[in-house]
Amino acid sequence: MEIVLKNIGYQYKNKKILEKINLKIGPGKITGITGNNKTLLVEMINCLTVPNYGEIKIGQEIVTQQNRIEMRKKVCLVRQCPREQFFTDTVQEEMIFLVNRLGYQNENIAQKMLESLKLVGLSPKYLEKNLFKLSSGEQKLVQIAISLLYSPQIIIFDEPFVELDYTNKKKLTNLIKMLKDHYHKTIIISSNDSNLLYELTDDLVILKDSKIIAADSTEKIYQDIKFLLYNEIDIPNLVLFTHKAKQKKAKISYHRDLRDLIKDVYKHV
Repeated sequence: MEIVLKNIGYQYKNKKILEKINLKIGPGKITGITGNNKTLLVEMINCLTVPNYGEIKIGQEIVTQQNRIEMRKKVCLVRQCPREQFFTDTVQEEMIFLVNRLGYQNENIAQKMLESLKLVGLSPKYLEKNLFKLSSGEQKLVQIAISLLYSPQIIIFDEPFVELDYTNKKKLTNLIKMLKDHYHKTIIISSNDSNLLYELTDDLVILKDSKIIAADSTEKIYQDIKFLLYNEIDIPNLVLFTHKAKQKKAKISYHRDLRDLIKDVYKHV
């Protein structure tokens, strides 16, 4: 599902936070958003925050004050800290709470709960588990399962890997890729982790000083070293290594996968 922002602006106490934001996010892609006020921007896409001016179009519908709740059935926001998004004690209670809050009608809601858990790799026994006694990795997976309950077409992840260990990061990475490749979801990742964004995203949006300074393919932006240095943007480790190797006349190419880079190094260095 496509997302289009036209001339969006937001200010607080006469201070411009976002201004003249024009952006098109393509359907079925993973788009990264990084830089200043990235969370505010994704909250607008999730219809939680209303811009002072401009237009947001999700699919074929323009977001209005009257249809905001209905639009949030199409867009879900998975916040950085799962605990801040929980309102009840058990997984099942939290799922029911969300269903009631959004007015989601489904005769097979019990089956949908089980399917959502299965999708993120959790068994039915998690329905009865206390949310606040789960590990951070389990909480993140449950948080996503709850968000998937009403089959949103757009899923936003805000700093998804914070507090996760290596194993759970790999699980979440694979889950995000599956949601895109097999379920054709439009994914947005809001993060300042350049390594994560370089590995996972198709397109990238960079915010600075209240405006968008870049919106293009992830590879094109992150491989433009001069642009990154000029704007003081973190360079992904794989890009930085390759750039330094090229300066030493090494005949290697840019890669987004470490294994591919290693093969290239063995072949040419």
